[in-house]
Amino acid sequence: MNQKTSVAVIGIFLLLWSFFIFPTNISAQNKVQKLYEGESYMKCINLCNKNLGKSIDKQNSNLYKSLSIIELVNDKKLNQMYSDPVSEALKGIKRNEKYANSHPSDYFRSENRYRIDKVVRFALNTADSSYNKGDLKYADKILKKIRAVYPKNNLYLYKYAKLFNFNSIAVIKKDKTINEKDLHKRLYEVINNCKKYFNGQSRQELLDDLNLMYNDTAADLETASTILVLYPQKFKQDAEFQIQAQKFQEKYWQIKMLFEVNNTRATGVACGGLLMEPKPAIILSNCLCRTAQKYAKYMNKEDFFSHTGKDGSSPWQRASKEGCSADAENLAENFTKNTNIVVKQWLNSEGHCKNIMGFHTKAGFGHAGEYWVQMFK
Repeated sequence: MNQKTSVAVIGIFLLLWSFFIFPTNISAQNKVQKLYEGESYMKCINLCNKNLGKSIDKQNSNLYKSLSIIELVNDKKLNQMYSDPVSEALKGIKRNEKYANSHPSDYFRSENRYRIDKVVRFALNTADSSYNKGDLKYADKILKKIRAVYPKNNLYLYKYAKLFNFNSIAVIKKDKTINEKDLHKRLYEVINNCKKYFNGQSRQELLDDLNLMYNDTAADLETASTILVLYPQKFKQDAEFQIQAQKFQEKYWQIKMLFEVNNTRATGVACGGLLMEPKPAIILSNCLCRTAQKYAKYMNKEDFFSHTGKDGSSPWQRASKEGCSADAENLAENFTKNTNIVVKQWLNSEGHCKNIMGFHTKAGFGHAGEYWVQMFK
């Protein structure tokens, strides 16, 4: 057999092979899709399982199995097959996403984005429903599985943090893949873009979450202040929000001082002979609050007053030790418990006033005895 004949024979073989092999995959794909679209969900699940066992058309089989499962989630027969149908549905999505991440040129994910989202949205709604019913254990299970598939998705992290009343210490202790700085950065992103993340439910979602944090004995003041500061920028200051804002100011002096600082920043003020233009509102930083509070207690215990600690530490070193950074610090001596008096005291001092009106985004406050501390970043 000469070379040309060999090439021709190979060509014919490959052509015949394609007729036998590819129609099988196309047929399998079409069949699971038709079964799903024809609402024959159990047959679709069984065929998908059969295909997956034979490694035939795995992406479509994983997807349409997951889609069929959420359609039959309360079906008795399905629950006999799977003790947790929602988790089983997410398993298929996880497999497909893993494939997509390792095959970026494959268009399956983009072509089926809305179908994939349907399964994930159903799982998220299930977690929300479980949370509202008080079944935090199951909500935690589902949200963990969603985050395992989409660890960088801010909304899923926000929902997960809600399980712990947004207590950053509890969240980080439970999920060691994130740190405090990253957590608050991502929570801020969701709150700042709440209308995108929560659609038509954004206003009520934020109000509910404020109430949740207010009732918690270890409220996360950074997250609470983020909502309190950003809510008026997104919505009208309705009566419900004003009540919540007032309650937080009465319960947490740090929130009250933050409102006083932001009111000054919003209008502008003369610092000495220099008129300072209005500045954007700032939020609290848990890290800066810890730093400021520890230093206020330290000065009160050691009975001294200075920006430099007795150990020689600077404000920046103290902040760094807690895990953050700072670029300004205000100190005051005043036995009053009225934050407004202390803020006015600082505003009457040119240097302190300029610190309050600086180009900052975050602040932390501390108080012990007669000693008051403000830190800004």
